[in-house]
Amino acid sequence: MESNKTGLDKFSESVKNKLGSDSQAGQLIKSVKKNFDNDSKIGQSFTSMKNRMGIGTPERNATDTYERDMNIVPECISAYENETPVKQYNIAVLRSLLKFERAEGRIQVTNKRVILRATGRSLGGRTTLQHEYAIDEIAGFEARSNYRFSFLYLIFSFLIIAAASLIIHRPPSISGILSPLNSQYYRIQQMMSPRHLARASINLGIATAETEQALENAEMAAELLVIALEAEEIAEFNAREGIERTRRVQTGTDWWGNAQFRNEVYRDNSPEGLQAAREILETVAAERAEVEAQAQEAAAELEAAQANQARATRRLANGTSFWKIFLISLGIILGIGGLIPFFVMYKKFGLKLFILNFSIFGFELSHVASGVRVFHWLFFISVIIALICIFIYCFRPNLVISIKNKIGTGKGPVDIRSNDFSSTAFAEVIPTEETESAIREIGAIIGDLKKLGDAGLERWIKK
Repeated sequence: MESNKTGLDKFSESVKNKLGSDSQAGQLIKSVKKNFDNDSKIGQSFTSMKNRMGIGTPERNATDTYERDMNIVPECISAYENETPVKQYNIAVLRSLLKFERAEGRIQVTNKRVILRATGRSLGGRTTLQHEYAIDEIAGFEARSNYRFSFLYLIFSFLIIAAASLIIHRPPSISGILSPLNSQYYRIQQMMSPRHLARASINLGIATAETEQALENAEMAAELLVIALEAEEIAEFNAREGIERTRRVQTGTDWWGNAQFRNEVYRDNSPEGLQAAREILETVAAERAEVEAQAQEAAAELEAAQANQARATRRLANGTSFWKIFLISLGIILGIGGLIPFFVMYKKFGLKLFILNFSIFGFELSHVASGVRVFHWLFFISVIIALICIFIYCFRPNLVISIKNKIGTGKGPVDIRSNDFSSTAFAEVIPTEETESAIREIGAIIGDLKKLGDAGLERWIKK
């Protein structure tokens, strides 16, 4: 396609050089380009697809949808007898977003009539709007180029905010989408507790529980060691002095002659007793050594658990600090970056409104992450700027065209104005670069043609 365009440009230059007249060259070049567009493979494929699908009519699909660079008379509609075109303006762009309809409006003044024609496209195919009225019957021409508040674009602004909320905040429900602030706080809470910090917090909790368990085990092992040492000390004494035993000794008889006994504690230092005491000492010493080993193991486990807890605490603290710095930096970048397009981008207020949602979110994220109040004020400033952007976005360029006749009153035969929710009118009538020229000149052209006749015609044709 790029090579074709280059060829056309070279052809245009050669034609202009040969003919020497821009007007003649323009007509020829326009015809060649139109044939090229109609004969191109892409154009043929698209037209063929529309014909197969039943969009529009085949004979109209093959022509230029917007009739650009074409004079209404005589290229689009037939001329009256002795009718001479005076001047034509691309006066407006007509749009109905809800109906997916767009047309480009032109107004032409001839020595016989005033014609307003708008052609374009919609979902069903090509659309055509045409108004015309004889010059002699025109009583006045009204055209207003201003701005009007559009409730349709107010709805669009809410949809833009909802779309930004869905992308930025990822709310958990439809109510979160409809309430951007709630979804924003939900998203910020998620970002303040990311998975890696959640895992670090869980690891710290596990390490703390392990430390508490290790401390409990160490305390229990220490108590058992004390008991084992006391038992070993008693066993050593018994091994030297003999095992402490108890025996019954008769102390006499009672009044009735029955024998009386008492329990007597004594040390059995017989060879057998001392041998038994040494065996008990060996057993107690072995148990004491085992308990001592368990106590040392419990102390080592406690030390390892405490070291692990300290590492988990440092990881969580370092991760939290780094994450806060990251969130503050990210919020500043989003906040400032979201504000810049509003001041440097030309128009595109819908896109600006979408980007401003990032600024609002960014400053609130920095405020929550840092606790610094200045970010809270920047958050409110970005909200105010977003409201201003909504206000500007809803005020749309608007053009009203009305040509009044001599007989009727009120609206004339040509009346083009916008209406957001009308089923017949266009939602938007947008001025073009030639609108101001048309407003300044059409009334004078009509007046000269009515008063001066052919002299007025020659005056404006020469211009």
